[in-house]
Amino acid sequence: MTGLFVLFALFVVLGAYFGGTESGISAMNKIRMKSKADDGDKKAKNAMFVSNNFDKALTTLLIGNNITYIAAASVAALIASKLFGTSDLVTTLTTVVTTLIVFFFSEMIPKAFANDRADTTARAMSGILIFLMKILSPLVFFFSAISNAATKLSDRFFKSEAEPTITEEELYDIIDTAEEEGVVDEDSSDLIKSALDFSDTRARDVMTMVEDIVAIDVTLSNEDVAKLIQSTSHSRIPVFRGDINNIVGVLQVRTFLRSYVKNKKKSFRSLLMPVYHVSPNAKIDDLLSEMRLHKFVLGVVSDEDGETLGLVTIEDFLEELVGEIWDEDDVFDRNFIKLGGDHFRINTHLSLGEAYKRMDEPCPFENMENEPVISFVMQEFGHIPEEDESIVVGNLEILVPGQDGDGIDYVEFHLLTEEDISEIGEEAEG
Repeated sequence: MTGLFVLFALFVVLGAYFGGTESGISAMNKIRMKSKADDGDKKAKNAMFVSNNFDKALTTLLIGNNITYIAAASVAALIASKLFGTSDLVTTLTTVVTTLIVFFFSEMIPKAFANDRADTTARAMSGILIFLMKILSPLVFFFSAISNAATKLSDRFFKSEAEPTITEEELYDIIDTAEEEGVVDEDSSDLIKSALDFSDTRARDVMTMVEDIVAIDVTLSNEDVAKLIQSTSHSRIPVFRGDINNIVGVLQVRTFLRSYVKNKKKSFRSLLMPVYHVSPNAKIDDLLSEMRLHKFVLGVVSDEDGETLGLVTIEDFLEELVGEIWDEDDVFDRNFIKLGGDHFRINTHLSLGEAYKRMDEPCPFENMENEPVISFVMQEFGHIPEEDESIVVGNLEILVPGQDGDGIDYVEFHLLTEEDISEIGEEAEG
């Protein structure tokens, strides 16, 4: 009898190994484990081998689980028959007790333990599992062949699409979790998120709007150009013929000034650099590569009809990663800052009417024109908005970025085009 009790306990422990190992391998941090494996950690290498051959490993674990559970139940039945004889009541009680023991000690407790210490469990148990995968390889091959056949048969009736291992939303959650746990600080977290958003940002989202462009008429004299340059801090200025929709070149201020000092009669038109035209829908990560390759610092954003919509610079692209870059000559009102591409950062204490006035737009919310922006924001959200939460009201997108304090000191307004509204609608439907 002692031998039977020991054998039963052994099968329960083996079941705990199989159940805990499955949870540990499934829940381990693959990125952290790969880093340890690359550093020469043998146990981490074993864990990565199991993870990379997870189908075979899972089949091995399932075979082991079933063998141990059946064996434990058989031994328990033998013990009960020797102690209490055979009857329906004894059989029923033995089944219930065995199921509870297996559930608690071979499933729930080891799996909870392994989930809580997934990396440690995976490193500790993978070596034994690799050995079992080799020993049970004939059975693994047999059952895997049946599983693959069943999968192919089901694919004929239920088409399955390949999904990425991790989605963009899950990646953002990982970054937020890393920040909350102190793995990365807030600035690093924001920089990583900005880098992720960078590839989705288009020229129209960051451009300087056409009404804010400082440009030079090609018919101006050198003296007039010199006076205009004195009133601006730009290093490159577009030059147009007739109107702003016909930009014929870009004047580099430093080159012009050197030429002007040497020879005031030399026409600035001979110094013009070619124009780099940009589609408003062009992604800024592609533009950054192209402009750096061809040494363009400034691009003219034009629509299909050749109408000038605005300007983009490499500085605009970098600001999407690191935030606003202010020169010592920049003059700005902290209550209202143009961010480019019809994006504005607005102090929430500014009145809604004043905010729309500065955006050169009529305020569509007449009943709230004299109310502070914060009142309008709270009304539209219907609650205190969280960081990075946004809402669309008509042709206005309201974004609440991260704040330094507890209150909401500023928000970002984005005036949407019909194309923007259409894209938002398609994303919502998707």
